[in-house]
Amino acid sequence: MFSYVQFFFSALRLFTFFHEKVRLLFVGSPLLDISIRTEEETLRHYGLKRDDCIIARDNHDPLFQKIFRNPDSKLAAGGSAQNAARIAKWIVKEKGEVAFAGCTGCDEYEAWMKSKLETEGVLPLYIRIPDASTGVCACLLSRDGDRSMCCRQGAAALFSTDHLKLDFVRSNLERTQCIFVEGYFIVHSPNVVYTFAEHRLPSQIFSLSLSAEYVCRSHWKALLRVIPKVDILFGNEAEVTTLATAMGGKDDITMDESVKLIHRLQTSETTHSRIFIVTRGSKPLIAVQGSDEYQVFDIRRVDNVVDSVGCGDALSGAFLAEYVQSRDLVSAINAGIEAARQIIQVPGCDPPH
Repeated sequence: MFSYVQFFFSALRLFTFFHEKVRLLFVGSPLLDISIRTEEETLRHYGLKRDDCIIARDNHDPLFQKIFRNPDSKLAAGGSAQNAARIAKWIVKEKGEVAFAGCTGCDEYEAWMKSKLETEGVLPLYIRIPDASTGVCACLLSRDGDRSMCCRQGAAALFSTDHLKLDFVRSNLERTQCIFVEGYFIVHSPNVVYTFAEHRLPSQIFSLSLSAEYVCRSHWKALLRVIPKVDILFGNEAEVTTLATAMGGKDDITMDESVKLIHRLQTSETTHSRIFIVTRGSKPLIAVQGSDEYQVFDIRRVDNVVDSVGCGDALSGAFLAEYVQSRDLVSAINAGIEAARQIIQVPGCDPPH
């Protein structure tokens, strides 16, 4: 017979689940995003071209300084995981704590981003690397809408497993209910991703994004080591088919075949329900939970499309924030889609006020 003691502890567990403050930790490469309209002369002066994206060299440091101080510039605390963290905090509000961990330099760019996160309620767990510069991505917009991008990873690519042992990082890592790592870490900090995947607590949700086609194409073996331990995996259509092809699938592999091939990697090594989210722009979103049978969610049309760059980050951040609270796939997907719809209507990935 079900005793009063059993009833009490069952009720206590339910109360704790619904009233405990949710905690999420996002790990990635923090980048100060700077965008500004500029003249052709500026591009020529710094050796830049329209509709191009280059890795910054030392001679671009004065450019970063100049546009950082320009009052007409738009600044944002960017990078995939940092974007997702800011959106997650916007979703959970005072019901939860959201932290972001990443490496920066000891400079004014780091100070600006730290202040921005604190203002929005995100806890910045910045590991400051001496003699390294904070990552910056400059977007120079011509008057007819062309973009020239100049990016420096700097300290953002220097995250190591030793940083996980720092007291302020470890204490947050031990308390969090969900860990999200951007797939870019597979490129420069694979051991960090392996450590999260293999040593997180059984109660913690581990989530990963595929991040980019080149990550899936050139680092698919590292992804194969991690994905079996991933609870919630995010990817877009191009990333998913690229990874499936790299794994040995045929060149004309279908979306359906790609989703099933990758989802089967999410084995029983995880103690949580296995979830795979595939975004496809304005086409219906695909979600797989548990079995190979997937659900499709329509995307309502958005007329005022301004900037789609941060939509994937917004969706993953909002999804995780809602899922950690409700453990309900449908409500989490709806939250993610709505966040992406909001972000596509503004420049960058700034949470709505």
